[in-house]
Amino acid sequence: MTTFRAKRVRALRIAIASGVAAALILPIGVAMAWNQLLDSRSSTSVAADLITIPDTPAALVAALGEGGQLSHLFVATLDASGVGGTIVLLPIGAATETAAAETDDAGDSTDPQMPQRLADVYATDGLGGLANEVQGLLDVSFVAVGALGRAELVGILSPLGGVDVLLDRDVVTVAVDGTPTKLATAGEVSYTVDRVVDILLARRANEKESVRFAWHREVWNGIVKRVGAGLDIAPEVDTTPAGLVDATNFMRRVLGGAVQVWQLSASPVLDQTLNPKRLDMYSLDRPEVVMVFASIAPSALSGADLPVAVLLDSPFNDPVVSRAAVAALLKAGIGVGAMREISARESESTVIEADGDAAAALAALLDGSLGPVETKEWPAKVVGLDAAITLGADFVASVRNK
Repeated sequence: MTTFRAKRVRALRIAIASGVAAALILPIGVAMAWNQLLDSRSSTSVAADLITIPDTPAALVAALGEGGQLSHLFVATLDASGVGGTIVLLPIGAATETAAAETDDAGDSTDPQMPQRLADVYATDGLGGLANEVQGLLDVSFVAVGALGRAELVGILSPLGGVDVLLDRDVVTVAVDGTPTKLATAGEVSYTVDRVVDILLARRANEKESVRFAWHREVWNGIVKRVGAGLDIAPEVDTTPAGLVDATNFMRRVLGGAVQVWQLSASPVLDQTLNPKRLDMYSLDRPEVVMVFASIAPSALSGADLPVAVLLDSPFNDPVVSRAAVAALLKAGIGVGAMREISARESESTVIEADGDAAAALAALLDGSLGPVETKEWPAKVVGLDAAITLGADFVASVRNK
């Protein structure tokens, strides 16, 4: 961080400490569902000194194939209503965070830690090691972590009966003994739940994982369509908060309501300094990761090492614009603690709302990266966040014209 930017960050911390810290001692308003919070900015009926972000927990599910190898990986998040949610797909070949070189007590520099693939982490360090790495990679805390085999996955999805899946290619798996088996045919076909799980777990030696991205997405799209407004929750499903710590129970709660799917973008790691063995390794897009989880699971964000975190609002319903805004905020050293698509009227300038001098300090830190800025006092604060930023039409035009 440059000296100039460091001074701005220190000024921002001081401004926030004198404003927001005082606000947090006020009585907390009624916690509301996230979809209600979505409309609070355009509503005149919201009467609360502070808005509390509702509980949106997350679970990490490692799907295991033949021989117990990690074959498929996703994060499930639960809607604030207690049923339904989002399935976020990520590659098992995603690269872990790298550790920078450090200086030990003797003054000697240690070698930087090279990234590993998540599948390799699971193979060497088990489920606990995998969970730690994914939490660091996504900046998300998990209430449940589970390694589920074929039988457990079939059991979770069995109420679906069958799933229509549209594939762009045949799916072939190869058993440990080398025997190939054709699991699915290109085109739209209805499959049993058993076969759907087999497609999700299918892997072939020396096949790039990127080949599987499309069929993973289409299988989950078929599952989502079949789930519809939600499956009936069986009597044995624990709907109390205590039941969320079990990954199987968590998944049944998610499938009890409407579900959406997001597949994280992944780019091959071609830099030989980071991938000297030229492994089938992928890097995630950090702004996209933040955008997704700040939108669907704000209470699960564990909090990056950034001086402030803001609520980011967009009236434009455009993920390209939202990602660009998140990228600009992260570059300025500002975290995004929650994100909403809102129905408020668009303004030309981006609006920053915060207490005292914090809004002006944020504007200085952003230095025009979100377009022209208007600063205001923050009338309806969100617990745990330091400011609210609503994107303006000028910033959106600059993104769309690139």
